[in-house]
Amino acid sequence: MRADLRPELLDRLYGRDEPGWSEWVGELSAAERDELESLLDVYLRELDGRDADRLAGLGVALGIDERARREVADGDYWDRIHALVWLALLRDAPDRSLLETHCRGTPRERAAAARVLYAAEVPDLATTGIDLLLEAEPRSFSVFGIDTLYRVSESDPAPLFDRAAADFETWEPALQQQVLLVTRHLHTVVGGADLSWVIGALSAPEPRVRAAAWRALDAYGWNRGLRDDIGIDPAADEPVPSVRASAYRTLGAWGDAEAVTALRTAAASEPDDRARVALAEALFPHRGPNDRVSARRDADGPADPFDVAWRWTSEHARFDGVARDISRRQPEGARR
Repeated sequence: MRADLRPELLDRLYGRDEPGWSEWVGELSAAERDELESLLDVYLRELDGRDADRLAGLGVALGIDERARREVADGDYWDRIHALVWLALLRDAPDRSLLETHCRGTPRERAAAARVLYAAEVPDLATTGIDLLLEAEPRSFSVFGIDTLYRVSESDPAPLFDRAAADFETWEPALQQQVLLVTRHLHTVVGGADLSWVIGALSAPEPRVRAAAWRALDAYGWNRGLRDDIGIDPAADEPVPSVRASAYRTLGAWGDAEAVTALRTAAASEPDDRARVALAEALFPHRGPNDRVSARRDADGPADPFDVAWRWTSEHARFDGVARDISRRQPEGARR
């Protein structure tokens, strides 16, 4: 059946002005319609743009859109997940009330419902998507959920920031860490956004939350008020090396004179090996003539520990430069 259905589907999709999906579906047996639905699933995952929009009409002719809405309203957990997948493939968002009423039970359902809105490009995506994902006692997400949170926030981070400003302290640490991770990667900066919740997270009980809070500030070195709230020596009182390492990476991302001076000051006293490497990596792109460290041993003992970290970083940078130069000189086919 698939061998017979595939060429007909492609001919109607690409070879005709009007595909005539409803007429064709009306001529098929129940078994053929089931097989055609499986083909549609495959092609909707591979196509985009105008082709996908045109092909979505076949889903309507097969009644998938209405069936999916019924399964969201009346089905069990797996029925809802399956229905939400179809609605996302069809780029067909149901009424917001249907999703809000039936798709808040688990993080997976929340993420799948928000993904439907994203796929359908609804006008109020950021607001509605954040409400679905983070309203009413949310829990931490899978990787798919984190990715969905990023996608619905990318064009307009304001609803995410507003929600975090109101509810961040009530969330479990895993969810706090995930929201901070998304914040770090958002490139659409809201100039007047309330980021007090990020600064507050720098003092959170969980080290992983504090570390994520530091990295969330990577893109905000320009914000003078925020930096004044943090302080000039942010890692001085931090007891956990991994959190200090995150702070050093953020200072390196800021990269201005004040941040580089703070890194040089920390280099003289950082006691942890891994944190010293992170510090050296953060400082290396901003190195000056006084940052050349040799790691020579003198007659009285070993080299300064930061000298060792600096040499390690220098060697990795040199190797990376050689590898990139070799890659550029290779023919395109050889690189593949």
